[in-house]
Amino acid sequence: MPDRPRTAVPSDELKAAIGGRRLLSAVFVTFRLEPDFFEHYVLPLFFDVTLSHAEAIKRVQMEDLLREVPHGVAVYYGQNGLVADAKPARLDVRRIAVRHPTGIFHPKNVFALVEAAEHDENGHRALSLIVASMSANLTRAGWWENVEVCHIEEIHEGDLTRLRGSLRTFLRRLANGSQDKSSDGHASLKAIELFLADTTLRKTRSSNGWL
Repeated sequence: MPDRPRTAVPSDELKAAIGGRRLLSAVFVTFRLEPDFFEHYVLPLFFDVTLSHAEAIKRVQMEDLLREVPHGVAVYYGQNGLVADAKPARLDVRRIAVRHPTGIFHPKNVFALVEAAEHDENGHRALSLIVASMSANLTRAGWWENVEVCHIEEIHEGDLTRLRGSLRTFLRRLANGSQDKSSDGHASLKAIELFLADTTLRKTRSSNGWL
């Protein structure tokens, strides 16, 4: 009998996956976006610090933290996906609308490029990419109220991974389908794609029809 899916809170699982490592780049993909909820309750999960409960102070703290993310943070969302009654965004996060030419832009993903807190004997800090695929939009309902599904993978620096090709293709199409055509508009995404370029594609193996 297969194992039953584990019940957990996505925010807790993502915070545990980051594990106190330094955030170098982050890309969030969603259909619906509630900017204030994302800035106040999702984005802080990616920083190993204690933030103030006072909204104004917390915002200043987050501004300082975001300045320390080398490649920045970006959110790609459906062209018509902004929650109408949400409070406006206040932080320096690039928000990029995406139009799907043949339907609705509907993926929900998180890509977080992180660096080890400690260096190895050669002075190198190991890099990893946290990849989450989920059913939850970046909204209060998606993260706090609904029953959703989420799967998290970690790709280590130089890994053999079957995800290499499909993720690179997805990221390129994400940039091409967006309304941001500036030369530096996708710095966060490009840093992650470059990390994936240094991994190696693991060929699928099967035995009697099973992977």
